[in-house]
Amino acid sequence: MTRIGCLHGHYSNIPLLSDAFAAFDVELIHFVDPGLLLQNEGTSVHTKEQSNAKLREQLNWMRNCGVDAIVITCTQYAALVTPEDEATATVPLFTIDGPFFHELARHTEPQVLLFSNPATVQPTMERLVKHAHSHNLHPEIQVSLVENAFALLMENKQEAYREAIKDALYQLRQTFPDQPIALAQLSMAPVADQFAKENDCTISHPLHSLTSLMSVALQLRSSR
Repeated sequence: MTRIGCLHGHYSNIPLLSDAFAAFDVELIHFVDPGLLLQNEGTSVHTKEQSNAKLREQLNWMRNCGVDAIVITCTQYAALVTPEDEATATVPLFTIDGPFFHELARHTEPQVLLFSNPATVQPTMERLVKHAHSHNLHPEIQVSLVENAFALLMENKQEAYREAIKDALYQLRQTFPDQPIALAQLSMAPVADQFAKENDCTISHPLHSLTSLMSVALQLRSSR
């Protein structure tokens, strides 16, 4: 059985990963560290170097727990991963938005990318543009932000958070009826799937592309 270490910034991501990998013969080992998210709320102030050092420490700790691969589900932690981190990793290292970037970059038509956490917008877009340009791709992406939504998630008001995301999706569908819509963060995935089913449309999010890539890269076996 493949053991996958999962680094989360918020515990609410645990059931999302568990559901996504339920069809595979894997053991998920969950590590939750909200430090970076709390930092952006003003609880503490760390330099980027300190945050990078903390991430490397956490990754080393996870590797020493005997995992076969690591996945980072928090976009803020994913933004801290450096090429050196990837080059020196002794087990496969996946970020929640890495495969998603490839999916978004391949679109030639204009698309909308929805965020709920304002702290992730700039680092995510910088990494997305860098990834696209490295493949000579130039996607046209309009960023949209659900104002004040992420605070609801951090306060454990998950129902209110999901309602805010759903309302934003309805507004985007009315404003951009012919443009593809994608959700940037894992926490919005359940809303995306429900909205797409109820409205007979496609809403992209990182979990689909992540599980697809990891199942192939790690040669995961079906649990059935």
